[in-house]
Amino acid sequence: MNGDIAIVGMAGRFPGAADVWQYWSNLAAGRITISSLTRSELLAAGVPADRLDDPAYVPARGMLADPELFDAAFFGITPREAETTDPQHRLLMQTAWTALESAGLATDAPFGRVGVFAGAGFNYYGLHHVFARPGLVDAQGLLSVVLGNEKDHLAAKIAYRLGLGGPAVTVQTACSTSLVAVHLAAQSLRAGDSDVALAGGACVAVPQHSGYLYETKGIMSADGTCRPFDATAEGTVPGNGVALVVLKRVEDARRDGDTVYAVIKGSAVNNDGSLKVGYTAPGVAGQIDVLTRAYAAAGVDPATVGYLEAHGTATEVGDAIELSALTEVFTRGARPCSLGSVKANVGHLDAAAGVAGLIKAALALHFRQIPPLAGLKQARPELLDGSTPFTVDAVARPWDTDGTPRRAGVSAFGLGGTNVHVVLEEGDGPVAPDPTAPPGERTELVVLSGRTPEAVRAAADQLGEHLRQHPDLPLADVARTLQSYRRHFPHRLAVAAPDLAGTAARLGRAPGRAAARRPSVVLLFPGQGAEFPGMSRGLYDRYPSFRADLDRGARLLTPVLGLDPREVLVDEDPHDVAHRTDVTQPVLALHELALGQLLLSWGIRPAALVGHSVGEFAAAALAGELAGDDMLRLVAVRGRLMQDAPEGGMLAVLTSPPSLTPHLAGLDELDVAARNAPDLTVVAGPVAQLDALRERLTGAGVHWRTLPARRAYHSRMMADAARRFGVEADRVDRLPRALAVISSVDGALLGKGLSRPAGYWATQLRSPVGYHDALLTAFGLPDPVLVEVGPGSALTGAARQTPQGRSVPAYALQPRATARADAGDVLAGVGALWTAGVGVDWPALRGDAGGRRVALPGYPFAPTRHWLDAAPPVPDVPPPVPDIAPSVPDVPASPAGGEDGLVGELVALWTALLGVPEIGPDTNFFAVGGDSLLLIRMIGQVRRRYGVRVPIDTLTADATPRVLAGLVTA
Repeated sequence: MNGDIAIVGMAGRFPGAADVWQYWSNLAAGRITISSLTRSELLAAGVPADRLDDPAYVPARGMLADPELFDAAFFGITPREAETTDPQHRLLMQTAWTALESAGLATDAPFGRVGVFAGAGFNYYGLHHVFARPGLVDAQGLLSVVLGNEKDHLAAKIAYRLGLGGPAVTVQTACSTSLVAVHLAAQSLRAGDSDVALAGGACVAVPQHSGYLYETKGIMSADGTCRPFDATAEGTVPGNGVALVVLKRVEDARRDGDTVYAVIKGSAVNNDGSLKVGYTAPGVAGQIDVLTRAYAAAGVDPATVGYLEAHGTATEVGDAIELSALTEVFTRGARPCSLGSVKANVGHLDAAAGVAGLIKAALALHFRQIPPLAGLKQARPELLDGSTPFTVDAVARPWDTDGTPRRAGVSAFGLGGTNVHVVLEEGDGPVAPDPTAPPGERTELVVLSGRTPEAVRAAADQLGEHLRQHPDLPLADVARTLQSYRRHFPHRLAVAAPDLAGTAARLGRAPGRAAARRPSVVLLFPGQGAEFPGMSRGLYDRYPSFRADLDRGARLLTPVLGLDPREVLVDEDPHDVAHRTDVTQPVLALHELALGQLLLSWGIRPAALVGHSVGEFAAAALAGELAGDDMLRLVAVRGRLMQDAPEGGMLAVLTSPPSLTPHLAGLDELDVAARNAPDLTVVAGPVAQLDALRERLTGAGVHWRTLPARRAYHSRMMADAARRFGVEADRVDRLPRALAVISSVDGALLGKGLSRPAGYWATQLRSPVGYHDALLTAFGLPDPVLVEVGPGSALTGAARQTPQGRSVPAYALQPRATARADAGDVLAGVGALWTAGVGVDWPALRGDAGGRRVALPGYPFAPTRHWLDAAPPVPDVPPPVPDIAPSVPDVPASPAGGEDGLVGELVALWTALLGVPEIGPDTNFFAVGGDSLLLIRMIGQVRRRYGVRVPIDTLTADATPRVLAGLVTA
């Protein structure tokens, strides 16, 4: 371990930027996003008019968009807890999830030893909105409210809600908080306490729509602008922001294929002590010391640093001292170094200021670009007279290098004297075209999910817009990122398309669905008649394992058939023998077996297999009861024997077998050959009798369709073929099944570990296909999902004609008879399976399809307002404060209306305590976000109201208002 730490992910919200990418765009453009507030805005926010009239009042601030919005349900937090929680806690929690997503860590796997090192600014919301409401605090419980507002619990709450197992440390060093958090996180990684670390901070000062009073020689700006290292600088401007970076040891990041935005080479932290004029003043000696030790720890010569992200508050004293300390450390070597401070763009973000500067410097290294010092009017004299190695840039410029690695330094100095400096080195640049990516357009499967239907729809909309804005983004990168590096939630959506434009268009109209928890996948293997020329082409070209299976089977069948099956399966031109049963059956079985094996290799685990006629052989081989080679030889024999049978025909009739029986009177040589659906029956026999049946059916108004078969399959005309085939079939080893199958003879479910009796395959050839019976068995499985594994959609179509099957998801993997569509159609089918809840091994599915993890929009949190308005000023003699909970009488009350009335009262109590409106008599307390602390609080209210002590352990398993009412009245 070399001690280097990689920045592999980041997330944040800043004034004028909803994410780090908009933030960088603003920085690179030199855009100032500090807001100038109007008088009407300030009055509406409650700022007194006399304060606005003060000449020293400055109406400026760096503001966040919608800090009152929070997706409480995503984190399992009740609305009541959310609205009484410091918004700094809440926004850091959401930002933590987004940061982990950006690092590819928010997957279905547990997070493991992820540390959290973070801090926040002063909790103005708690002071003015929560604790100023004593009735609310009493109803919620003081401890519960403290847990949501005290800084001690900031990092631990994130760890708890996200399931992070590393150290959870709240850091508080004023303005240097978030950069000290980065320093401590890096130490934790080096020590092995964490394998991944989140580090950063938040500042959400409320009300946002407010300015400040300027004081001469104070730290705040007189004109609402912040101009660090400018000769005209007058001070800083407050701002709100929240940001976190994700850190890993460099060797782990490289092993995992992470994007390394920058490398932390080293860092140092100290305090000025008393070597300064006052507690709030900066100290030059302390800054020199922390800079010197940081570069020593990094093993980096300061002369090699090309960009310095300074603390840069734009105060006269602060900038002068910082520039003096920097010059003392950096003059040795005297290489030009660009100086900047993000406070010029967004204001002073207090506890989030350090990480905001770190992200700026990391992205400058990543994009190989020096951002400008925003709003620069005239550089300080020291920056112009050559007495320092520092320069300032009014516009962005490329970060060129002479071969020395690009390096940057980042400083943050806390009020009170805690100083920190971090040394960065370049990591990876922007994503370049992937040299391993397959050439040309190639269908990719893009998957999205959310905790709610609204979330997955929002995710689709924002991804579609992102793709339209980034038309050069490789689609393979998008697909891989979403498949393998995002958590998959219950509400899902999937689209398959060959390019970005098609993907974006389909995202706009693709329906989402709720996934079943444990769906039972039933694979359906079609029989003869579904095939089309070149049906294996797309799969053969794209998937090496499919190609290998097809090639192996082709080598076995070529001498048996007298032609290479690939001439039928892969070539797109129709083959003159493709219609022959002795060719069609074995090549179809080979294709279906190879496709079934491909699905298994992708992690799709079927609960049962069903085969229609010859498709039952592919199912048997996939289940393991017939060796693949034996199956192909058997089907070749079967096809030859059936081809040699007397000529006949087959007719599909849209009616049930009982309804068909009267029409068969006198046509004694016809047999029912298949029962495919309640009103879909297939009849087979001599052509002359089929002609007679057609006339009867037409006269009776019964619809029918002639099938393209020249033999009467599954009828008495196959009796000799069945007898001879049975002899061959009984010679083949019958192996125990590894997968369950459903017989298409009688619909029986045949479990694992068994084999079929002797004579089964002869019976199967002669007997009618009982596909409808097999479907009914499949429908009895838990949450069945049907998948047609082969060409066409006849089997899934028949399933939909069955009343029980109309609500069962059913997907055909190759519904279109076009060679070029089948690989994309198979992917679309797999996507549909995934939306239904079927697990997919995404790396196996991708195989050699390439694709790298890229930055994509994060989870679209529900924009729900959880906000208490500021409490009104307390009068000299305060009126009684109404409690949100039911009133508590001095003597135990008897519920009105007996037990039903008591249940209603308890529902009202729970609603007030949790803030969840949809509580009913049988709602579980814990299912809607309650926890043990709130349960204790609720039991206490019950005791005070009804005079009954309910033991807490009687409610831990089944805590509902109805159960509680029974305990109260017992």
